[in-house]
Amino acid sequence: MRAAVVVLSLLVAGCPQRKEAPVISSLDGSRSVEAGDSADYTCEASDPELKQLSYAWSNDCGRLGWSWGDSVRWFAPESSGDAVIRVTVSDEDGLTAEDSLAVTIRAETAGVLFWDAAVKAGDFQSWSYTMRAGYVLYGNCGSEEGEIYLKVMDDTNFAKWVAGQPSVAMIQQRPHEVSAFSVPIAALGLYHLIMDNTRGTEDNSYWLNIWKAGP
Repeated sequence: MRAAVVVLSLLVAGCPQRKEAPVISSLDGSRSVEAGDSADYTCEASDPELKQLSYAWSNDCGRLGWSWGDSVRWFAPESSGDAVIRVTVSDEDGLTAEDSLAVTIRAETAGVLFWDAAVKAGDFQSWSYTMRAGYVLYGNCGSEEGEIYLKVMDDTNFAKWVAGQPSVAMIQQRPHEVSAFSVPIAALGLYHLIMDNTRGTEDNSYWLNIWKAGP
């Protein structure tokens, strides 16, 4: 009887024990990021055998920035859509665990100009902004009366207009009341918002609420 016990013990001792892979308990970070913005993501993981873990991050769009092992910073692309952040956790034996997080990329929206004042007779007021291709400049505006116009021009046409040369405006409208507008931007460049009262014989009040939205 003692011999059988010894043989069984030897067989058990000779069998390799099954190794256990790491376990990911959570993958945390923002699920909604504005285009062109960044967000940090953190993976909580452990190893049943208390082995040291390493982290490999990947993504399907945008780019990865700084990595601190279990955390990473991700930079969203310049346009809206969907993205996936992935992490692979490995232990010293090469066993791995994987997880992923779906992220919605929101179109960038930002205020450009909020203005309410008067434009002097025979004069104009203008602002300049650098805009990227694919963006839309939009908003609403209003004027009680008079010959005041809202214009949007690219830099080349604005220079011509100021010099008194023939020019083309992307929009030109005369809102006696509230009026909405939207201007798609086709190319990267400098664009000008103009409140033109050069034909007016009186000072006229005018207000503008303008935003930009990315693709």
